[in-house]
Amino acid sequence: MNLFIRVFSRLDRVLGIILRGLSIACLVILLLLIAGCVFVRFVPIMSFGWSDEIIEWTFAWLVFIGVAALWRDNEHFRVEWLPYKLKGKKIGYILEFVIDLISLSFMLVLTYQGWRITVLSQEWTPIFKFPKKLLYMCIPMSGGIMTIYTFRNIFVHVLALRDTIMKKGA
Repeated sequence: MNLFIRVFSRLDRVLGIILRGLSIACLVILLLLIAGCVFVRFVPIMSFGWSDEIIEWTFAWLVFIGVAALWRDNEHFRVEWLPYKLKGKKIGYILEFVIDLISLSFMLVLTYQGWRITVLSQEWTPIFKFPKKLLYMCIPMSGGIMTIYTFRNIFVHVLALRDTIMKKGA
């Protein structure tokens, strides 16, 4: 069991590095392209007409992969007033469990519908002639990653609830 935990901890760290690296790369590409577009408007030395496609792709990948990175670390936006007030109590763990179940249902729908749009897409980008499937692929990828981490959160909250019940029963 200890080897199992070590292997998955290592995979988790590697995935975190990959997600953050992709997010940072997308952000840097966006920054450079948008800055280049603004510069070329004032100093018309070349055309940046092709940049719209790259901006669209990097923005989509930044958003979905960035959200998966935030979800992995539980750093995403959420209103924590009630969970904070109930923290450490049995009802607090039940609330977190219910929130995770609702999140899981959303993630499963997101992943499934993202997969459908990816598989069913027949479009090609107008300038570079890339299949739009590559653009849409970030949706089921990030949805799948967030689904896995939601299962992790559910497991953690169930264990915490069990420990709370065991302490009160002892």
